[in-house]
Amino acid sequence: MLTKYKFLGLLSIAALCLPLACKTQLDTQPLLLDPELRTGKLPNGFTYYIRKNKTPQKRVTMYLAIKAGSILETDQQRGVAHFVEHMSFNGTKHFPKKELSNYLEKAGVRFGADLNANTGLDETVYQLPLPSDQPELLANGLQILRDWAQEANIEAEDVEKERHVILEEKRYHQGLTQRYQEKVVSFYTNGSRYGLRLPIGTEEVLNKVTAEEIRGFYKDWYRPNLQAILVVGDIDVDQMERDIKAKFSDLKNPEKEKERTVYQARLTGKNQYMQFIDPEIGGIAMEIFMKESADTVKTATDYRSNLLKQLFGAMVNARFRGLPIAGFTTLTGGLNAFSVNLTTKPAETERGLKSIWLELRRMEEQGFSQAELDRVKKTQQQKMEDALKEKDKTSSEVLIRPYLQHFLTGTSAPGIIEEHKLNTELLQDISLDEVNALMGKYLKSNNRDIIVKSSAHNKTFLPTEATVQQWIENVYTQPMTAYVDDVQDLPLLKKEPIPGKITDMEEVSKAGLQKITLSNGMTVLLKKTDFQNDQIVFKGLAEGGASLSADADYESSINAANIITAAGAGNYDALQLGKLLGGKKIQVSPFIVDNYQGFNGSTTPEDLPLALELVHAYFTEPRKNEESFITLVERSKEQLANAGHSRSTTFLDSANFILGNSHVRKKPQSLDRLNAIKLDKAFQFYKDRFADASGFTFLFVGNLDLEKTKPLLEKYLGSLPTKGLKETIRDLDVRVPPGRISKTIYLGNEQKSSVILVYSGAFDYSFENSIKMNAIADVLKINLTERLRNQEGGTYVPNAQLTLSKYPKGRFSLAFTFECSPQNVEKLIASAQDELDKIRTKGPSAENLQKFKAARQVGLQTGSTNNDFWLDYLTSQLMNKEPLTRFFDYNSVLNTITPKLVQEAAATFIQDKNYTRLVLMPEKK
Repeated sequence: MLTKYKFLGLLSIAALCLPLACKTQLDTQPLLLDPELRTGKLPNGFTYYIRKNKTPQKRVTMYLAIKAGSILETDQQRGVAHFVEHMSFNGTKHFPKKELSNYLEKAGVRFGADLNANTGLDETVYQLPLPSDQPELLANGLQILRDWAQEANIEAEDVEKERHVILEEKRYHQGLTQRYQEKVVSFYTNGSRYGLRLPIGTEEVLNKVTAEEIRGFYKDWYRPNLQAILVVGDIDVDQMERDIKAKFSDLKNPEKEKERTVYQARLTGKNQYMQFIDPEIGGIAMEIFMKESADTVKTATDYRSNLLKQLFGAMVNARFRGLPIAGFTTLTGGLNAFSVNLTTKPAETERGLKSIWLELRRMEEQGFSQAELDRVKKTQQQKMEDALKEKDKTSSEVLIRPYLQHFLTGTSAPGIIEEHKLNTELLQDISLDEVNALMGKYLKSNNRDIIVKSSAHNKTFLPTEATVQQWIENVYTQPMTAYVDDVQDLPLLKKEPIPGKITDMEEVSKAGLQKITLSNGMTVLLKKTDFQNDQIVFKGLAEGGASLSADADYESSINAANIITAAGAGNYDALQLGKLLGGKKIQVSPFIVDNYQGFNGSTTPEDLPLALELVHAYFTEPRKNEESFITLVERSKEQLANAGHSRSTTFLDSANFILGNSHVRKKPQSLDRLNAIKLDKAFQFYKDRFADASGFTFLFVGNLDLEKTKPLLEKYLGSLPTKGLKETIRDLDVRVPPGRISKTIYLGNEQKSSVILVYSGAFDYSFENSIKMNAIADVLKINLTERLRNQEGGTYVPNAQLTLSKYPKGRFSLAFTFECSPQNVEKLIASAQDELDKIRTKGPSAENLQKFKAARQVGLQTGSTNNDFWLDYLTSQLMNKEPLTRFFDYNSVLNTITPKLVQEAAATFIQDKNYTRLVLMPEKK
């Protein structure tokens, strides 16, 4: 699918030839690559892609891509491709043992979050983001990719250690999703090789494979004629090309190359039916795939076909009100499908499927309207306009992806300028008749797979293939009404606002802010940036939220904003509002959480007036709609009934309840909670929360024209009602309970345990103390990864997560989480506590504290050129009543943090007297 962030791209027809003279030539010739991209192939077959891009500045993203994944494994190698990926981080020629990750972490590159890799069925891709203004680090980055390409150290000792980590990764992914994938991939790819080559492999192979066997796969497939380096960032392209040629030209292909077979699932023309029975599934779910071979966009004809499908898919989605009921799905093995998805209560599957299929039949027989097509064309064109406006501000991480797909699959990547031209020309040419013809193509009765999912408890309700077929056939005998495209032609607001006035303006120059006070008491903060050409993000908030509701009304209060969003505002219900905003880049959503109420939003300079008008409408003219309320609650009840019995979800619900001090407001979702939601109370609570603008502060960050913005603020925000109440949060004392708590929950049969260890308590909130506590959490994560994962091989992704709050009370919560074998629970808990004790008694190592500092400095450098970062930062400062300029002191304070200061903070705040231990274990036999 085409989005702003993934350009498939094509060249403009007008730029190539006369419309008729060379149409055939244009349709069949491959499309040219992005003219800003430098690409080439070395004599050994190694491919390179290089592009200069200054977003973010002083950063570069590097990928090493190999056209080799688990699909190339023999039966005796299942899991080896993924094993190779792991071994590449366990030592290479120039970075032995764990020195690679150690070296990069010192430069602020985090293992897992930044430095990472992925093994797929057909490919393996390594990613390495780096500072580009440090020549030595940049050179070593190329050396790391060179080592991965052909000089990984795969030694027996390291294989034995990593074997346990990979087995724990396999355990980590155990669950309903994994069990389903193991069954369904083979099914929908018609018994192809893809279903037998899931990258994680088999326990039998993982337990026995030797270093020699792993090296054999590595030598066979990690070869230059299957490899490419991709470099996008703030670099000198000419110099990078010279460096790549010097570094990668001596890579060698094997003397006797194995043929790189290109595998693909084949369509059989037959229909298939499968039941998937699993104890964790609630209700009945059904997926119907009408399959086809996937197309690769290489020519203008391909692009037009893809664009036609996009428009069609968007129109289908709009008919189903944006719910993921029907649309296009990418399958494995070179297959796509037009899919239908539903989840119902056991006795309602027939009614659910028939209602969906009746709507699809209506689309097939009656077609779409020209107005529907015009709306999705407008939205598509707007996406391309947005992408074009941001062409010089698109991040390297986004730009690199189409180049990667070009190497791996041959998909064209011509760049946004050329794609925008083609998109504009082709949209005009696509007719309503062409779109309407597609439903008949996709509602086909061959190559159709039906998958019905449920638990054994509901098995008697499962329809057979013949039954499903009969239900579909019956739809074509039902009476059918005509579709009504309800489009309003009214102003958004019922009542025109009477503008207020700006009563005070103040420059917060250090932070680049303008602070405005409006006549109704509202405060507005404006931060003009040039990080994006066409983006403004904003948030409005005031203290209070659902904390001001009675416990008996909590469910109505906490769900009030969602209920209003489902109903609409002003003259428009939610569906009509979606049509009004079609083709515009506006997102506005009210929220009510425990301690605050407010708005989240994003828009463009052009659409800012309508975005603010919509904020005004949600403030002053929220709609109350019984039908949308019932639909919302019933959908939630259906989701609850069909949620199944997931071990992990049940455990986390129980943990959240315990950690929330068993407060009524922390109870897991239940039917009683949903029944407690009352429309009248929700509507009244919402109106009360937004009846007083004086307590609100709005923040706007982005490409603001300050002089044009101020009159809009006066009109749409300064006109909001005020009572001068300035309400504050009510402290409900919802917190991790004091004392020592230990609880073990026994659920399911999976041989997997989950562990949550929480230390909590009062916290003396200050800028310095918050940095010290973050250092504790980050260093603990490094230590836990080294010990629990690398040394003991007991878990895959140990984590340490810190939560700090200043209001209504200063508190902290430090949680350790990991998953492991049941027999290793006590050992790993002891190891985790030992690592914490070391920090409390000795402090962090100087090396690991430096890794924390480096990662924070890199995060600040990259974040400070991002609008969302500044919006989040300013929001946090407001909520904590901290200075808005504190950001500019961060590095100086960070540099004063020593191991001793961190040790003292750990010893002061993290006490064993407030300790919660929660463990999920398999049921006892």
